[in-house]
Amino acid sequence: MEKKDKMRKLSMKISTIFVTFSLVFGLVISVFSYYMAEKSYVEFYSTKLQQSVAFVASQVDGEKIKEYYETKKTDKYYDDLKTFLSEIKATHDISYLYIFVPDDNHFTYIVEAQLETDDAEYIASLGDEYDYTELEYKHLVPDINAKKASDRVIRANNDLSEFGQGVSAWAPITDKQGDLVAMVEGDITIDRVIQTMRRYVAVIIAITALLIVMLVFVLTLAVRRMITRPLAKLTGRVQAFAQDGNLNEFIDDIRTRDEMQTLSQAFGTMAKDIDTYTKTQAALAAEKERISAELDLATHIQASMLPSIFPPFPNRSEFSIYATMQPAKEVGGDFYDFFMIDEDHLAVVIADVSGKGVPAALFMVITKTLIKNYTQEGNQPSRVFTSVNTQLCENNDAGMFVTAWMGILEISTGKFTYVNAGHNHPLLKKADGSFEYLKCRSGFILAGMEGTKYRQYEINLEKGDTLYLYTDGVTEATNTQEQLYGDQRLKEILDKNSEQPLDDLLDSVKNDIDLFVNGGEQFDDITMLALRIMQ
Repeated sequence: MEKKDKMRKLSMKISTIFVTFSLVFGLVISVFSYYMAEKSYVEFYSTKLQQSVAFVASQVDGEKIKEYYETKKTDKYYDDLKTFLSEIKATHDISYLYIFVPDDNHFTYIVEAQLETDDAEYIASLGDEYDYTELEYKHLVPDINAKKASDRVIRANNDLSEFGQGVSAWAPITDKQGDLVAMVEGDITIDRVIQTMRRYVAVIIAITALLIVMLVFVLTLAVRRMITRPLAKLTGRVQAFAQDGNLNEFIDDIRTRDEMQTLSQAFGTMAKDIDTYTKTQAALAAEKERISAELDLATHIQASMLPSIFPPFPNRSEFSIYATMQPAKEVGGDFYDFFMIDEDHLAVVIADVSGKGVPAALFMVITKTLIKNYTQEGNQPSRVFTSVNTQLCENNDAGMFVTAWMGILEISTGKFTYVNAGHNHPLLKKADGSFEYLKCRSGFILAGMEGTKYRQYEINLEKGDTLYLYTDGVTEATNTQEQLYGDQRLKEILDKNSEQPLDDLLDSVKNDIDLFVNGGEQFDDITMLALRIMQ
């Protein structure tokens, strides 16, 4: 009888703990669900508003906004802009949508969306001024002081005071130089929607609590049947086992010859495994950190080997040159080079080593050094490549190779002598035409076969001519649909930006590649060099 009473007390304790835990857990989940629901709702409207103002900002002409701000005069574009804002406001259910020019402590309205249902008295006009709220000051002043627009859309939850709870979002409008001109602001009041959602969530919480109470009652009965009684049997068996005294076969203090022993052994094994794993991971982390530090150093060394100061020859006005290299890994196998052989000869080189990473970088250093040394000895391009090929073929057990293109410009006459070792054909734009591929019969790759001879070609470069060199990382850039960037698209973007300065020209190509790839992985180094004859 005493034993039964003890088991009933144990059953009551388990039931009490279970009921208490379930109620507390249910309450926590209900409260958490309520706040998560409200947060999700606010996030939904914030994201919606964020996308809307960003879209508006992308469609607005910053130069026209500067004009309205300075002259306070409107035109047809202004009317169309106001209509556009009003349509966005109506279709996206935005409470307030306007464009303003920010200053240190206030902003000047340019245009505000207006619907037929809006009170015209509260619609701002061109030139109206308004002091910042604390929220606007916090998010906008950093951009104002920097005279640059953020590259992100700022979003903040906001208490719109007499207008109710809501969210606000801003997006920058820039001029052609990228300077901050104005801001688009949108506000959505969601006070009524939030209160309706709260009532709905409260009903859900009440129903959930009722269901939890019912479930707890049923589970309590199940616990008494499925846990308490089997536990009493298990306790009797453990006590009987303890009385036997035969504990030598069990580890530590858990020697019950049942699942508890298995669990204890599992924990013991797991503890040993975790200890071994932790030590192994610590060793791997240290090794990874060491390798990372070495790769960082290799990156800096490689970057320092390529000409990176532009303009590289400030005292030479006969030509302009610019180049960039973006490796696919920490270090890459692409390289470019340009250097004066003497006062009347300029050499330009671009090359691509097979493979990636450190081996390619090491082979790149050797190739770049050999090409420059043979060139500065006064050799013609064909002779340079023949000599370099011979040197690279020696002891090339790794089977690496290089595609390369090199040209030497005689500055006084414009004569340009070049040679190609299996590299991509460059593009040449004559002063009175568009870019065309400068094709010639390509020689074999460097380090590919001993005894290879290379043939050189000559053209005449005149004032305004532009030569564009690149590696296959440009034309073989791949998007998420496994499509290649290609030769034709490269020519089109070069033609479109042919009159731009060389740095802007290369930036335009890189930006177009990024747009085409659209988030795809960069599999190869991207290297470009451009040369323009100035006089």
